[in-house]
Amino acid sequence: MSGVTFKQANRRYRRAFIPAMIAYAIICLGGAFLFKSLDDPPVWASALIAVLTAAPMGVVFWLMWRLMRETDEFSRLQQAMAMAGGGMITAFACTVWGFLELYDVAPSMWAFLVGPMFLLNYGLIHRFAFQGPCEPGFGK
Repeated sequence: MSGVTFKQANRRYRRAFIPAMIAYAIICLGGAFLFKSLDDPPVWASALIAVLTAAPMGVVFWLMWRLMRETDEFSRLQQAMAMAGGGMITAFACTVWGFLELYDVAPSMWAFLVGPMFLLNYGLIHRFAFQGPCEPGFGK
């Protein structure tokens, strides 16, 4: 465990997570408008816009990893279980959707939605799966 407290680690996470999500929203919108405004953009420009749009998601995943490293074993276990659960739900949903696409039941899904889908599943599991007797300070 590093030299920061649980409270400090969570504060550091939130202070970096919120700007990363704001940047993600701005870059998503800005990149889409920029791409639409360019008449026949070169491939390198399209690729650059795509990578820049995805970059804040990479920051968020790194922040989640850093938070896990900076907290105690119990919190680390909760984070790891929520990440595993979120990953399993996301992988299963993508697998089902892929077969629905294969058999022409559903339209093609945009792959960029997998990251936000994982974060949603992770967040829901982390929020609701660890309530009750397993939560630190329960019963005080």
